[in-house]
Amino acid sequence: MKLFSFSAVLFSAALFSFSTYAQNVTVNGKLKNGARYKVFLLEKDGNTRVSSVRGNGRFSFPRVSKSALTGASLHLVNPAGRYSGPVVFQDRRSKVSTTFSGKLAQSQRTIELGTVSVKSGYGSLTSAAVQAAGAVFGKAVTRAVRGKPLGAGEQGLVRTTSGAAVGAVRTAAADAGADGDRDGIPSVFDVDDDGDLTLDGSDRDSSGGDIPYSSLFLDFRNSINANIRSGLSDEIIDGVISGENVFNLTIFSSLPPELASNITGGHVICADALSYCRRNTPVGFYGGVSESNSDFRDRPWSELLTSAGYPRLERISVGGNPVMVASIQPRVGRDEVRVGDVLQAVLTNADGETVRSRTFTVAPYFVSVPALQSYDAGSGVVTVDYGAINPTSGSIPGGAPSDPIVLSPSGQLTVTFWRPQREAIRSDETGYYDWGNLNYGIQPGNAQATCAGLYSGVSSELDEDTTPFGVGDSILYNQGANGTPYRDTVGDRLASSANTLTMTVDLKQCLTRAGVTAVGTHEVGVKVAGEDVTGGQSAAMQRFYVQVQ
Repeated sequence: MKLFSFSAVLFSAALFSFSTYAQNVTVNGKLKNGARYKVFLLEKDGNTRVSSVRGNGRFSFPRVSKSALTGASLHLVNPAGRYSGPVVFQDRRSKVSTTFSGKLAQSQRTIELGTVSVKSGYGSLTSAAVQAAGAVFGKAVTRAVRGKPLGAGEQGLVRTTSGAAVGAVRTAAADAGADGDRDGIPSVFDVDDDGDLTLDGSDRDSSGGDIPYSSLFLDFRNSINANIRSGLSDEIIDGVISGENVFNLTIFSSLPPELASNITGGHVICADALSYCRRNTPVGFYGGVSESNSDFRDRPWSELLTSAGYPRLERISVGGNPVMVASIQPRVGRDEVRVGDVLQAVLTNADGETVRSRTFTVAPYFVSVPALQSYDAGSGVVTVDYGAINPTSGSIPGGAPSDPIVLSPSGQLTVTFWRPQREAIRSDETGYYDWGNLNYGIQPGNAQATCAGLYSGVSSELDEDTTPFGVGDSILYNQGANGTPYRDTVGDRLASSANTLTMTVDLKQCLTRAGVTAVGTHEVGVKVAGEDVTGGQSAAMQRFYVQVQ
């Protein structure tokens, strides 16, 4: 690693006579080889400021308060709108500094960073004034290898803690802009913010966070999985998730209680390279959430814009708390919707003035659904013949209401299925991975009720939720019942046809218990879900039709 050899850094001569009162400073720097990049100043509480890099490479953040600067960090977003890593301030090889200390000389009004060099997955100061200005930067506590933060270039999917330390890390990472696992990637950019190698979307430690989530629901005709038909490819995935009313991406921004009454609106900002969310986007649609009003359901983003052309956020109430939400049907392929895409949620008051800005990155999402390998409806095991059906032709039992799987009078349905997949994330991953640590269950037709307590013959790799019912032991979802009461104990691993799960459910009794007339044909689903985050959870489902006698 090249030693720091700084040129132009200006600091007050009284640098080490630190002030104890509030003051504002301007942070200046120059990004080398960073044309059309953006630099984000991420405050510890998650508030974000953005500076576009000018033609001469310079960027600036004016009037930053000492309190906002304390614990803040700088981050790079490339011209494609994708997260490109943190800026390293001080290099101690195995540990680096990535935050500001907030310590300022009494007369100091500027912090001149000098030149930041763009490296692979991160940026680094390239001048020697770090030694003179070291007190302006936080301690070197971020884990690194030869000066590169562990999480850089890996979307933060690296092990940094033992299981015993996870709880402590989660407490330390309570602020969205903090880096609890010290891998260099703060929570808002980190797909695994406690360093236990479980993706946040499926990590119980991440429950309740403002984490973007997605949904993908497909029937037999359209199902994709690494183990059916010709498997998975970028082309196959792109063709499915770009369809209408198929794939949905949702971001929720909680409102700080002290600011909630002042925030009445907001909008989404992303790079012009991101066709699905940019200003005057030609493709994005509002998908809506259950609490949305009709204006924000199944409408082009281009019809609901601010005067500046940005897609609007909707203010709704979730659990009695106000939040801002944008639900996107990108209607483009995974080649355009990528893990690490950066979106800002700008929250505004009644006058349209910015009150707060939050940053989100597209989290790992399902590129396939759980898919039945076989089923037993009471007359023996039947292997699902996906080769006999496609989106426009063919027929197999379960593929349509007119050709259902016929359940025996016992009402018992046994299903064996493959897990859903995600794309490779880390630099050492290739292909598609069975997504582990997720929750499974059978969705009983239109009944919004759990089948918990009516399962048997469940795979040993699945742990049962011992408290699956809601308020007053309710079976209803809207009263807190768990519709996916079995958690996979196996983590992520390369997709394999040998990785199947099995469960039997008394479907007839489940429907009857929910107050639904069981006899007849019902759309049933094998559903997989992540952990509950603000507003919902990532979910995927394969749907098919069953006739109950």
